[in-house]
Amino acid sequence: MTDHIGSDQQYLLTEQYKDASNLMARIALHERFSTNPYDWHRWVFERFHIPSQARILELGCGPGKLWLNNAERIPEGWQITLTDFSPGMLQENQRNLQAVPHSFEYHIADAQSIPFADETFDAVIANHMLYHVPDRAKAIAEVRRVLKPEGHFYAATNGENHLRELDILGTRVVAGVEVYSGELHSFKLETGAEELGRQFAHVDLHIMEGDLVVTEVEPIIAFMRSTRLGAQLDEQHIQTMRDIISLEIAKNGSFFITKSTGVFDAYGSVTTVDTDTR
Repeated sequence: MTDHIGSDQQYLLTEQYKDASNLMARIALHERFSTNPYDWHRWVFERFHIPSQARILELGCGPGKLWLNNAERIPEGWQITLTDFSPGMLQENQRNLQAVPHSFEYHIADAQSIPFADETFDAVIANHMLYHVPDRAKAIAEVRRVLKPEGHFYAATNGENHLRELDILGTRVVAGVEVYSGELHSFKLETGAEELGRQFAHVDLHIMEGDLVVTEVEPIIAFMRSTRLGAQLDEQHIQTMRDIISLEIAKNGSFFITKSTGVFDAYGSVTTVDTDTR
């Protein structure tokens, strides 16, 4: 899922990801105002090294943008299994992909206990979701277990400075409260290779260049409302936020937001594995 809210599972299930509305508000900001015009999901798809006949598992599939935005590129020989821990998100995914000329298998699943046999898949995908998982070491071990020995694990995430201007904006409006919980920084571009390296012999990192240059106030407001901070924002907070954003746009022509995103490609088996991650 293209997002970063934290790993409070009950909050994620009953509020943040009960459906796709919050996530889509955040995706919209990226799609409209990224300095890199190339679509994120198409860029990720192009990082895949997957044979034309393959079984593929996506963890935290969200509303299905990865497959919707690459519909014409999906090989006929791919057997794709989509999972999410949110029933509402999975239902929206099914609706969104009805027009895609490919069949998908759907399961409600927790990445910490993947309900498939050993060495089932040629590739596993986790698009901006590992930082949501409470026991990430267990989840990565589960991915290694269900992957075939020659399989690849594609894990997208963010860097330390991703959207830092929005964090600053949030704390200016609501003192002492983070826009995102600290789990955002628990699996990041700077440190993710070390975690993945406990289960995989090789870990490559691909960075997508680009930032956000936002020329309108309301898309930022919609983004902020969609985060964990949103529930704490009253109308006075929102107006203060509008004033800050409007002043910045009037002064500089836009509101600049740092982006730091990429995808890890992990593959190959390590000879020894820490027993506490199994």
